[in-house]
Amino acid sequence: MKQNPELVRRTGSVEMAIVSPEPKQMEELAYQLWIQRGRPIGSPQVDWLQAEEELRGVQTSGARAA
Repeated sequence: MKQNPELVRRTGSVEMAIVSPEPKQMEELAYQLWIQRGRPIGSPQVDWLQAEEELRGVQTSGARAA
């Protein structure tokens, strides 16, 4: 894959692919995070957003331009 010079300048020579995690993966991780936090009532968005962030970090960390 050919590198985009403008993108390389802005990101320090690494192009990152933006990949959305699978909903089932997010659901399972969010549930585990909720359990780890002691199963609080009324804050599902906290665990959902953390799960999304963690899964995106995993999926984009290996995406490098050729």
